[in-house]
Amino acid sequence: MFPCPGAPRCLRCERCGVEVDLPFKCNYCGHYYCPDHRLPENHECSETWRVKAVRSARANASTMQLASGARSMLLSPSLRGVRFSRTELRHLALGTVLVTAAGVSFILGNAFTLPGLILAALIFSMGFILHELAHKYVAQGYGLWAEFRVNATGLILTALSIVSPIKFIAPGAVVISGFAEKDHIGRTAIAGPIVNVIITIALLTLLPSLQQSLVYLPILFGASINAFLALFNMIPFSVFDGRKVYYWNKLYWAALFFVSLALTIYTNFVLRPFS
Repeated sequence: MFPCPGAPRCLRCERCGVEVDLPFKCNYCGHYYCPDHRLPENHECSETWRVKAVRSARANASTMQLASGARSMLLSPSLRGVRFSRTELRHLALGTVLVTAAGVSFILGNAFTLPGLILAALIFSMGFILHELAHKYVAQGYGLWAEFRVNATGLILTALSIVSPIKFIAPGAVVISGFAEKDHIGRTAIAGPIVNVIITIALLTLLPSLQQSLVYLPILFGASINAFLALFNMIPFSVFDGRKVYYWNKLYWAALFFVSLALTIYTNFVLRPFS
């Protein structure tokens, strides 16, 4: 936002720089734009996830009708709890199959026995699914609509990861709609990485008793990948969980980020699981 010479109230569009007497303020990112770039999709809004959530809520509100009238996207306290629609279960099943397959392809280069390979793949997929379900559980606890959905881009990239050395394993995510406060958004976002940290610590506590076991390496692999998932998702940029957590509470973000970083370094470089 830059003032125009000789006109204190004139602003420049933060997308193209054109001078605008009456600029449009984006309701999501709070920046000012000209008429051509006022819509979020026209100025590559940094709050794209909020735009999608609001539009999804409006779309569902217009199509989901009950006999007594329009159904609110905000759930009453009596309806709160973990609920799964048939559509969501289908999406979860598809996402789980793809994540597991991609996980197996990622693990194949390690010296695992067949049972170890299966165990490592299960832990790999469990880290992804439980991460997403944690978001869902917290969001629904606040009375928000939250369901897992796969998306076309994620499906294609995850499927390609099965046969490609480059891995991008994210077939979908939990879509959340409703009116949420800042702390609700932050707590919902932080829930996923916390689950990965808990899984990592739980697996690490098992290792001392598994030193001579065939499952030692798969368990250590599972701890390593969950630590990395937590760290990766705590990146404070773009659509990552870390951005929402950082915006909500910088102290919580720093604590979880550095715990995840320490666990990632410990499992990958101190314990050397793949040597």
